[in-house]
Amino acid sequence: MSDEEAGGRRVLVLTGTRAEYGLLRSSMAAIRAHGDLSLQVVATGMHLSPRHGRTVEEIRADGFDVDRTVLMQVEGDTGRAMAKSLGIGTAGLAEAFESLAPDVVLLLGDRDEALAGALAAAHMNIPVAHVHGGDAMGGAIIDDSIRHAITKFAHLHFPASELSAERIRKMGEEPWRVTVAGAPGLDDVLAGEYDDPETVLERHDLDPDRPLLLVVQHPLTTEPEHAGEQMGATLDAVGSFDAEVVVIYPNSDAGGDRMIAEIEDREGDDLRAFRSLPRREYLGLMAAADAMVGNSSSGVIEAPSFDLPVVDIGPRQEGRERAANTLSVAHEADAIRAAIEQCLTDEAFRERVADAANPYDYGGAGERICERLAEVELGEELLRKRLTY
Repeated sequence: MSDEEAGGRRVLVLTGTRAEYGLLRSSMAAIRAHGDLSLQVVATGMHLSPRHGRTVEEIRADGFDVDRTVLMQVEGDTGRAMAKSLGIGTAGLAEAFESLAPDVVLLLGDRDEALAGALAAAHMNIPVAHVHGGDAMGGAIIDDSIRHAITKFAHLHFPASELSAERIRKMGEEPWRVTVAGAPGLDDVLAGEYDDPETVLERHDLDPDRPLLLVVQHPLTTEPEHAGEQMGATLDAVGSFDAEVVVIYPNSDAGGDRMIAEIEDREGDDLRAFRSLPRREYLGLMAAADAMVGNSSSGVIEAPSFDLPVVDIGPRQEGRERAANTLSVAHEADAIRAAIEQCLTDEAFRERVADAANPYDYGGAGERICERLAEVELGEELLRKRLTY
């Protein structure tokens, strides 16, 4: 009897950040509950960083066993540190994969942790399943490069929309490898599996009678030297409103430390900063917020399902498929301030947001991913990739 027959097909889920784990969580739950699959979890990257909340404990608190942790983050706020981290991560993940012997590695998105996993698994002839391939972000050059590189290493693709699926096929990937899944980050939202907004406000002593602005902004990998001043412009804008402001720390890309320094300099009564928040609580804040400000993908993907207006700052999400809930502005305090004012007071715009359809809502993404992983035939045909052009 093979190992797969004895214990179920082993699907290893690789996660490196709080946000990406939130998107993978519904697939993880579906895999764990599936009779023919067994779940393995490897946590790396920001999950192991105290500066970013050591969010590996959030995974465990949700009831998932973490089979391995792989340290890969090199200290430093530079591209050099990111490049070195990628190499260290690839080596460490290769060791973890050899030890755990997965049948499939499931990973998501466009970060170095996922790229390291794809590089290691593909070289070890372990099939790679990639979620959120085919997306386009015109302003985050390295992110697009990483995402599309993973597509060429991956053996199964789970794009979040038909438009993203078409991009994958245009890259020469065989159509049978592509399953349009929708955005798995919406599974929790659509199921109402998040903390009650009123409870979240009370928990953090936030005044429900004042507007709530949720700020989530990450550095541009092409402009790390400007990350601090860009965060400063955003905080100048939100600080000009009589509003409660909740800021979530940026990710660990080059420039992130400069942004954190700006946040910590301004933290006070009306500005609450969090290294990280559990997924249920973060979604509860989105449900409670009057506007979201920054450049997070959650403003594009999850926010429309909350009827949440978003001020999308800078080019990071440029080119990404989106609903009518966003106002795109430059990294300039006056432009950001004007867009926030529109989000809070323009009834016509707020009605447009409430009526907007979410282009990533295909329903049940986690289950769809799980079922495809359970049914696909493993073997040489899956591993042997052929170009269609």
